[in-house]
Amino acid sequence: MDIGWKLVSTGAALAAGFAASKALEASWRLVTGHDAPENEDDSSLAEVVVFAAVSATVAALARRYALRGAAKWYGGPHTPVSTS
Repeated sequence: MDIGWKLVSTGAALAAGFAASKALEASWRLVTGHDAPENEDDSSLAEVVVFAAVSATVAALARRYALRGAAKWYGGPHTPVSTS
């Protein structure tokens, strides 16, 4: 087990998640004119469902490309590990 790869991939995934979260919040505010829904009591069900779908897609794409970039930078045949 390569501890260096684990550290690099974890750091890349965390950084990508943080950046994706900030980008999504700003984009949501720009498109809808208000903050992203924090709980379902303050927003409509449709808004919560759309936000959940969009945020899951953005998070998955950010993680995928961050791990690909980390593997390229780190060197070697590292492939992102499936979370399923």
